Amino acid sequence: MGNQLATRLRAGLPSFGVTLTIPDPFVAEGFASAPLDFLMLDNEHSPMSLYQLQTQLIALRTSAAPLLVRIPHAEPNAIMQVLDLGADGVVVPHLETAAECAVAVDAAYYPPRGSRGVGPRRAARLAGGQPAYFDQASDVLLIGMIETARGIENLDDILAVPGLGGLIIGQADLSASLGHLGQPDHPDVTAALDRIMTAAREAKVPFGMFASNIARVEELLRHGATIVTVGSDLLFLERATAQAITTVHEARARETR
Repeated sequence: MGNQLATRLRAGLPSFGVTLTIPDPFVAEGFASAPLDFLMLDNEHSPMSLYQLQTQLIALRTSAAPLLVRIPHAEPNAIMQVLDLGADGVVVPHLETAAECAVAVDAAYYPPRGSRGVGPRRAARLAGGQPAYFDQASDVLLIGMIETARGIENLDDILAVPGLGGLIIGQADLSASLGHLGQPDHPDVTAALDRIMTAAREAKVPFGMFASNIARVEELLRHGATIVTVGSDLLFLERATAQAITTVHEARARETR
């Protein structure tokens, strides 16, 4: 299914997804029928173990949305493991140099394009066997994240690495790296975001970032973003709970007037 998202991105079509952070298969299963262009399981900022990640992927087996996994760090074995578990693509955080990006791409593809080890047990079974999976794996999606000042310094070289399928901007980490922790809308951060998006557009590399409201989604689309995460399981839970409690208190207030 990863080909579906890769095809959309190559065609310049906006793709909307949700991040899953709660390491519970029942929660993940609840998102399986959602009409999304992708689901991203966060293995970086959640307590999700590799085994729990596998159960999440199993719970999402019926999802029509391609499944991406954001790994904890840019380490080749981590990339190979999540692909072997059946992920359709990998999101690699904190890329800072073209060399790091090239190592990540190398780990994502089988020879002769890369050096990924051959052992796709679950992934091959889901594809109907190794021959079919090897064809599918030739178009896996490797997405990098730019989250630091050093990443911006080396941005043009990173964007030029063959095999990089897309770019996600980590605004929170970027603001911290630029000396503005907790200030994602600081002018310096805004200027850095513009620099990244402009460079990605010129290099014709699909890009995007997290958007927590419709105004932000519309703004990103105007900039040409095509990888847009519109929320997370935890964010939806918090918002729905807050809205429910607010509604109850408002109803009670009306009854006591």
